[in-house]
Amino acid sequence: MSTTIEFHIRSALPPLADAENLSAIGYRLSAMFTADATLTSAASAAATQLATNAPVTLDPEALRAMSHNPAAYGKLLSDQLFADQTLRDSWLKARAFAAADDLQVRLRLDARADELHALRWETLRDPETDQPIALYERVRLVRTLDSADLTPVTIPPRPDLRALVVVSNPSNLAAGMAEVDVDGEVARARAALGDIPTTILGDTAGAAGRATLVNIAAHLRDSPHIVVLVAHGTLRDSRPVVWLEQDDGTSHQASGADVVAAVQRLATRPLLLILASCRSGGGGYGDTLSAIGPGLARVGVPAVLGFQGDVAMSAVKTLLPTLITELRRDGQIDRAMAAARAALGEQRPWWQAALWLRTDGRLWSEPAPPAPAQPAPGIHVGGNVGTLQVVTVTGGQVDSIIGSQHTYGAPPTQADQGSGLRQRLANHRSTLAHYLNQIAITGTANARPEVSAGIREARAEIRRIKAHLRASGQAVDDQMDDEGA
Repeated sequence: MSTTIEFHIRSALPPLADAENLSAIGYRLSAMFTADATLTSAASAAATQLATNAPVTLDPEALRAMSHNPAAYGKLLSDQLFADQTLRDSWLKARAFAAADDLQVRLRLDARADELHALRWETLRDPETDQPIALYERVRLVRTLDSADLTPVTIPPRPDLRALVVVSNPSNLAAGMAEVDVDGEVARARAALGDIPTTILGDTAGAAGRATLVNIAAHLRDSPHIVVLVAHGTLRDSRPVVWLEQDDGTSHQASGADVVAAVQRLATRPLLLILASCRSGGGGYGDTLSAIGPGLARVGVPAVLGFQGDVAMSAVKTLLPTLITELRRDGQIDRAMAAARAALGEQRPWWQAALWLRTDGRLWSEPAPPAPAQPAPGIHVGGNVGTLQVVTVTGGQVDSIIGSQHTYGAPPTQADQGSGLRQRLANHRSTLAHYLNQIAITGTANARPEVSAGIREARAEIRRIKAHLRASGQAVDDQMDDEGA
């Protein structure tokens, strides 16, 4: 990830006691929170502190009143988060800095404050454009949760991926629960996973067994990289329950704590665990941090996807195939999540999908391109430009090279020259964009001399190359930043 802005929101108040009610929660949320904003970028080895201890005041009652209107909810939440000008400016600076690149928005919420985690941060809207931040494919909104787990998290090279798909549909579901389409869910998962070897647990042909907790734990020990769990989720005594199966197909209401413990005991944890289950990401004030998604993030799973509240299976059917298909491209789960939310669109509950992330977004790294093959020892003549020859000598012994000059091949055409000039034009424009983003962060008055000089040099080269192209009869566009004020 080239650019990240992290908003670290903290509470100085002690954690809630179980006996406290919603009015007490409201009092806590109306109390003062503080937030830091930090920008990190591949362009600099040092982070930039954009805001420190900025005040944040949240109004839970007003937000709950908007719970059935995601647009209004997101607008109000954004107004509250960005009420302080330093936080608003931090967002605008980060957005400008990453104008030509992707931007990860990382929400680091106080691990003691369940009420913070219960808010629908995914609905946040841009304070300037009023557009939902999480629906831009180039803006990757994720959550992060501090973990005390000491298991090292490393970014491996692209592995030979293996997946585990669990689809639970007990025969004695509670009244009002719809049956899970096991065959359909398995078919969609297989289609999205493509050629990734996949083990299936559930009541379907070719499955390795029922979707029991014992079977899940056994197959997790085989270290699958991607795990997808499709099941009903409910609350019992304000604690999450997953409706898994027993060997006879009847229900086993497994506690969220048991599911988390099964993962915590593993020597190697999945890279990604997807919980296509209601309330796997929490559902309201007082139960979010006890939900399975945050629990798995705390025990060290690099990436966990859960759903807030009661999720419609129709939304899952659209989101998961897009998510997995996009993930397979480059292993960048935050980018895949942004694409999957965009696939749902603003008219569907994109905000219910919450991603907890410990890494920078990569679940694996792509292999470096192979080094170019070295020529065999000898004399090689090539790369002609007119009658000028490039002579390369590799290995062996050369006493002399004697002969007359010849033309090998035709001189470069005007189109060939134009192609090279256009590539140089694109390179200078990319350099210019980088320097302009630096100016957006520091301001013109505080810009380093080399930044201002770089802008002047890039614009001079852009003007020169455009003049050459036009002189040769080739069309070239003018871009807004090509000329300065």
